[in-house]
Amino acid sequence: MRFPTRTLFMVIAMIMTRSVLADEPVVGSRSTAWSELKWKMAAPTPFKRVESPTVVVENTLYLFGGFTEDLHSSTQVDLYNPVTDTWSQKKAMPSGLTHLNPAIDGKTVWFAGGFKGRHPGPVVTEVWKYDVTSDTWTAGPPLPEPRAGGGLAIQGRHLHYFGGYKVDRDTNAGEHWSLSLDGGTTWKREADLPDPRGHVSAAVLDGKIYALGGDHGHDKTQIDVSSCHRFDPATGMWSEIASLPDGRSHFESSTIIHNGRIVILGGRCNSSQPARNVVNDILEYDPKANVWKTIGTIPEKILAPSAEIISGSIIITGGGLNNPRPLTANTWIAPLPK
Repeated sequence: MRFPTRTLFMVIAMIMTRSVLADEPVVGSRSTAWSELKWKMAAPTPFKRVESPTVVVENTLYLFGGFTEDLHSSTQVDLYNPVTDTWSQKKAMPSGLTHLNPAIDGKTVWFAGGFKGRHPGPVVTEVWKYDVTSDTWTAGPPLPEPRAGGGLAIQGRHLHYFGGYKVDRDTNAGEHWSLSLDGGTTWKREADLPDPRGHVSAAVLDGKIYALGGDHGHDKTQIDVSSCHRFDPATGMWSEIASLPDGRSHFESSTIIHNGRIVILGGRCNSSQPARNVVNDILEYDPKANVWKTIGTIPEKILAPSAEIISGSIIITGGGLNNPRPLTANTWIAPLPK
């Protein structure tokens, strides 16, 4: 049978539409899987804490320090074993520091800058590295200037520090420095971070460094921002990428990489309209599509929790239930969607 041209186009369009619809359940099932994570409560952290730097080594979660309920900077290092659902301790940090992020090189964990002591503490240039195997701490080359709340990331054989707060605890910094991990003794100046900000989260994906969200100001007024940038070490340049859905900060220790995408759990959104303050949503960034989307929720609204992936499950622990107190010791775990 011969169809008129217009009818033929309509038939083709219907076939194409059905093909698209046929693919929709696959996408939808992925989103549904994230939104229906089966969370269960695990052993609580040894004390209520917020803003604890977090890494995973050999399927074990490491929590370094963090603020206690009375806003003291703890030096305690706690390990969580998800197989036995138990916590243990390692050698304490040499300084009580907060507002510092970890970067891991094999079994060596690096830290740089931070606020020292009880809130409000001074801003420091201190750099430390922790050897997981020997359970020892060693001082590293200090930052060129005091900083706290900046991003820290390792790409190739270089450690990068960018953004944060200057010595007055309030002025945002855009300076970006790098340090060679092969015997480097001094930090090298790199391209400044666009939109200087503190509480900036760092991630490394496909050879590039990401600076995500954060806030403007600290002690006087904190305004969460949606800015996101990507640094390419090959060109030495930053570029702007899709912004977060709204201004967000306090998710530095709950930023993870999963299946080639960046995932953020919880945090604070105090500049959204209306302001949502502490949140419980899970955001995912697709670098190929340059798009953020909400893919699920965590069991509680939590500010500055610690989160990592171990053996196919998301673990989220600690954090603040308000801004930031009261703090929580809760630990939650859920198998990831396939």
